[in-house]
Amino acid sequence: MKKGIIALFIAASTCVFSMDGHIRFGAITNGNTYNKESKTFENYAPTMSLEVTQSLLLADVGVGIGYNGKTSGTDIATVPAYGLVKMNIFPIGIKPYLVGKVGKVLYTKDSVSNSNPDGKYFYGAGIGMDILSLQGEILYSVTKIDGDRRGNDKLEQVSFTLGYKFF
Repeated sequence: MKKGIIALFIAASTCVFSMDGHIRFGAITNGNTYNKESKTFENYAPTMSLEVTQSLLLADVGVGIGYNGKTSGTDIATVPAYGLVKMNIFPIGIKPYLVGKVGKVLYTKDSVSNSNPDGKYFYGAGIGMDILSLQGEILYSVTKIDGDRRGNDKLEQVSFTLGYKFF
């Protein structure tokens, strides 16, 4: 009986210590602002996110919340809350991964008059890399927008973020 309780305590302790928290800052741009002549993206806005993940074998699952600023051309800022799955490609030393995120937009703000957009859902896919406590990620995301009088119903964005693992 005592050995069983000790084994459960050790298993629960290892689960608690395998949680990771990341804070990330970067830039986000619209998917349609890619200039084919200069081969660069234009019109950046700030983005930041906070994520907590739990490691499970070759994948990390977790939740996050982010802020995507207003890029020119859309002038819509969003705050999505999402679940995520990170598939670690080879989790030794430098850890590249594939990531998928799905969630709901909690807040949408538009600076254009006569427009009242309402963000519905958010999803994205990308690649990233963990190096010790640092993290870099490139994410392509789509946000479903209703009520935007300019006719936009999907906000397609590409974000470039750098992060730090704080626990």
